[in-house]
Amino acid sequence: MEHYQIWIEAFSGLGLFLFGMLYLEEQIKFSAGHAFKQIVQNATKTHFKSLLTGIFSTALFQSSSIVTLMALSLVGAQLMSLESSIAIILGSNIGTTVTAWIVAIVGFSMNIKLLSYAVIGIGGLGQVLSSDASKWKNYFGILVGFGLIFLGLEGMKESFGDVAQNFDISVYAFSTPYWYALIGLTLTAVIQSSSASIAIAQSALFTHVIGFEAAAAFVVGANIGTTITALLGAIGGIPDKKRVAFAHLLFNLSTGIVSLLFLYQLITLVNIAFSHVNGVIKIAIFHTLFNVLGVLIWYPFIAFLTAFTQKYFHKTQDKVTKFICNVSTEVPEIAIEALKKEIKNLSKKVEEFALLAINVPPPKVLDENMAIDKILDKYTSNFNVEYEKVYEKIRLLEGETYRYASELSTVNNDEEYNKDLNKLTEEVNHLATAAKVIKDMLYDLDYFYNSNTKEEQEFYKNIRYQILKNIQAFNKAMQGDENSIKEMDEIYKRISDAYKKSTLIIKDIAKDHSIKSDVTTMAINDMHSIKSFSKAMYNILKLKINVNGDGLNEKI
Repeated sequence: MEHYQIWIEAFSGLGLFLFGMLYLEEQIKFSAGHAFKQIVQNATKTHFKSLLTGIFSTALFQSSSIVTLMALSLVGAQLMSLESSIAIILGSNIGTTVTAWIVAIVGFSMNIKLLSYAVIGIGGLGQVLSSDASKWKNYFGILVGFGLIFLGLEGMKESFGDVAQNFDISVYAFSTPYWYALIGLTLTAVIQSSSASIAIAQSALFTHVIGFEAAAAFVVGANIGTTITALLGAIGGIPDKKRVAFAHLLFNLSTGIVSLLFLYQLITLVNIAFSHVNGVIKIAIFHTLFNVLGVLIWYPFIAFLTAFTQKYFHKTQDKVTKFICNVSTEVPEIAIEALKKEIKNLSKKVEEFALLAINVPPPKVLDENMAIDKILDKYTSNFNVEYEKVYEKIRLLEGETYRYASELSTVNNDEEYNKDLNKLTEEVNHLATAAKVIKDMLYDLDYFYNSNTKEEQEFYKNIRYQILKNIQAFNKAMQGDENSIKEMDEIYKRISDAYKKSTLIIKDIAKDHSIKSDVTTMAINDMHSIKSFSKAMYNILKLKINVNGDGLNEKI
């Protein structure tokens, strides 16, 4: 019975440690996610800066896995280059050694059970008393995470101590330490944390369950096993995400193989240079040493590694979404950037759909410096476009974007974050309205294109004018054209004038008895549709652009 109790305690200690690591990652991710994004975007211009970003970010997050996943997300959102992400991955391998140092120095140099209880108590009480929207809730959560990590570590240490007293290690020991590398690799792949695996090795070494050689080989295997997280995170992503994961695998695998080939030489070096320190700290030194050596070997070849990985994982099929499909909602600060880019992509699709509907070629026409009348006279041929399929793709894109935004709202309870998210969701709603309006007008546009009377042709040209004018104004404003933004009131007044002109044309249509009476109703409906389209696009600008004083006129 006592034998089972020992292993239950060891298993429970491991569970506490893993949960503490996961909880700590989550709390730091929510409290420092925005800072991480800003650091990455401002500090990845050179290989060296990217390397430092990887080191310090991993030291901050206490997890190379979370930094690797964030790097994958940034690449997926096209906010970071492939080269920069590879440099960050190299740096994260050095940064992850910080956990081993913390465990070695704090976890095995003092009895930390009482300290763990105190930290968990303070953190837990602070979380209960903090409001959901407060950052302090996350900060207190970080304390709870650290407390759980060290409480779990203490549990493992005590149970391994009992194992050492009750079992003859020589019966279970392998004849070669290389088997322990395989165990370290397998365990890390299963529990998805090299830090936890290395802490287990440190606990076993501290209690003399395994020797230093076995622990060193175990750590090398754990370093290779951590690549599984990146490989899983890259599944279904864009080619560059898969290339980053592949580069991570190549780096860790090559570093691990070299370390195992020169295992005894590295162990001898550590033993001679640091003979005065205990084995647990020596493992932290060993872990740091082979990771630093690996980075020194690979750092000059980052460009080569980038070029090599670009030979693989070419895009084979198109997806409905372009950005959000590559970024997990579990990384909310990066995910919202991907969402913004996806909405911009959706906006572009809606603009192109509207232009195609009036037989104007996108996006070339938006760059032409011609008067609208001349553009309309230039492009008079009817396009052979399957409009229903174009609209179906837009509708799918709208749905996926809206769903992604909804999922994001459940993973971050920050008030400002959700305020921004609500605005983005409103943009999707307005874009959906604009696309639906154009879709509903397709039959009427085709009818007026093929009409013969002067009044119907004039009405058709007026519809085209209003749609094109609206898209031009919207496009320039979205690009940040200050003059265009200042002139929006005047532009929309012109659209209003065009609306009045449409009313006069409709009266002429109604007077002409050669035109079927239902065409008058059709024209009235189209007139209101144009107004709805204009208002939907205009509402997006109100969400996107802050104008003070007598800026945009809200009535349209």
